[in-house]
This record gives sequence, C-alpha cells and structure tokens, in this order.
Amino acid sequence: MKNYILEILTTIIMLASAVFLFFNAYYNPLISYQNDIDKLSKHYQKEKIKLEQDIKKQEDDKKLEDNTLNSVPKILKAINNTCKDSDVIIRKLTPFPDNPFKFQINLQTTYFKFLKILSEFEKLNINMENISLDEYETTLDNPKKAITLVVKVTGKVDDKRDEVIKRLQKIIMSNSSKNPFQTNMLDEKGVVVRAINLTYIYNLSSVTLVKGKPFATIDDRDYYIGDKFLDKGVIKKIEKGRVRIYKRLSNGTEQEYFIGFKRSHNKK
Repeated sequence: MKNYILEILTTIIMLASAVFLFFNAYYNPLISYQNDIDKLSKHYQKEKIKLEQDIKKQEDDKKLEDNTLNSVPKILKAINNTCKDSDVIIRKLTPFPDNPFKFQINLQTTYFKFLKILSEFEKLNINMENISLDEYETTLDNPKKAITLVVKVTGKVDDKRDEVIKRLQKIIMSNSSKNPFQTNMLDEKGVVVRAINLTYIYNLSSVTLVKGKPFATIDDRDYYIGDKFLDKGVIKKIEKGRVRIYKRLSNGTEQEYFIGFKRSHNKK
C-alpha cells in the first residue's frame, strides 16, 4: 500500500515538474513574444501616423506648388483650363511686354459663363482689370458679349477671396438672377424689341432742332444724323426723346441700338 501511495506521489511530482518545465520552456517565451509584438505594433502605429502626416504634408506642398502661378506656362495653362472648363473659347490672348504675369484676353461668352470664369479666376488669385463689353451675338434668350479684360496674376492661392467667390457662385446657381447681357426690351404691345437699350450706359441730355436739322447731345457731345457714334454704328434717326443707331454686324445683319432719356428716380 505504501509503495502504491509512493508511486502516486512520484507521478504527481513528475507531472508537476513537467508542467513547470513546459511553462518555463514555452509559455513564458510566448508571453514575452506577445509583449514584444504589442510594443512593435504600438511603435508601428506611431510611425504610420507620422508617415501619413508626412505624406499629406508633401501632397499639400505639391498642390500648393502646382497652384502657385509663378511661371508663364503655369499661368497660360490655368487661364486656358478655366475658360475650357466653362466652355468658353479664348479668341486672343496678348501679353504685356512690361509684365510677364499680365495679359489681355478677348473672348465671347454669355453672362453666367462669364461669372463662372470670374469665380475661377478669383480662386486662382487672378486680378481682373479694365473689363469692357461689346455686342456680339444678340439672341433673345441668351445673348453673348464680346469681352475684353486684362488679367494680372498676384501669386499664391489663398482663401481671402472666399466671400467674393461664394457670391459669384450663388448668382451662377440662381435661376432667378437677372441677366444684364439681355438688353432686349418689350414694346407697348408686348412684342420683343430687337433694338438694344443703351439708355443707362450713355447719357442723352437733349434733342434739339438747329436750322431744321435735329441733333442730340450724348455725354456732352453733339451728334447729327449720319454721325458715327463711338464703335456702335451710325446715327440714323433722332426722334423726340430717343436716338437710334444702326450697326452692320459681321454676319451681315444690322443691329439697332437706342438711347433715350433716363427716368428720374427722385421721390416726390
């Protein structure tokens, strides 16, 4: 009986020793290995975050560099892409000899496409100067103007013009905005008048008869029938309160303009 108990105790001691040896030989290294893995994982996560930050900074720096209009090729590409994206064709682009970052642009476009171009130029920090508008295509629904403007590149892109950009984009997106390029008016019968109203562009101050010949004073200058009026055409009619001007367009048709007396807005 004593021998049997002794054998059992010996077996238990051997099993305990085996478990102890296994724990020390395998489990402890496994725990140590797992701890090392956890440390490496945390270190990797820190390095990953830092690497992602470095990559983002490089991308931002590259984007800023790409958007910095510091060379003539970049400027020309930016202007061309802006007009192309707005579906507007540049007819002529003339550099200024004394400033490589300044250009005169000639194009023909509609009102809302022109606003889109101005909005994009604002984003690129391109200043617009000396904008002039001339009649080009006098369709009744969506007329185009021949536009000449001078642009000057000021440098890097920034967010100082956000408010201007937002206002322009709001007008572009609004379907109810008035189209100032649409100067055709309705006559007393509600029929569309194809004559373009220049009343609020030029100042007609008087219409008078001198020795039976009518003449009109526009912007402090006297005009008779047959006189050329600026680049708008020839004065063919001087009526009571209105001067009519006709211009032969490049497509062979004749465009009519008129200048009337401005209405008084003074309150009684």
